[in-house]
Amino acid sequence: MDPQAGVVQLFAHDLRLLREKAGSPPYRALARRAHYAPATLARAAGGRELPSLAVTLAYVRACEGDEEQWEAVGTRSPRL
Repeated sequence: MDPQAGVVQLFAHDLRLLREKAGSPPYRALARRAHYAPATLARAAGGRELPSLAVTLAYVRACEGDEEQWEAVGTRSPRL
C-alpha cells in the first residue's frame, strides 16, 4: 500500500498501522470487537474506497485506538 498514492490509500495505510500497533489481530477477532463482518473491516483498510465513519470508528475501537482523534479528522486519517 503506497500512502503517497492518494487520500484513500493514506487512510487505509493508517488503519493498517493502527492494526499493527494493536498486535495485528486477525480480522475475525476485530470483527467480534467491532460488531462488523471481517470482510467489512478488511475493505476499510483495503485502500479502494473510504469506509464510513461508523465502520472507521468501530475498526479504531477494536484496535483500541483513539476514536475521538479519528472522528475529529473525519475522512482524513490522523498521523500515528
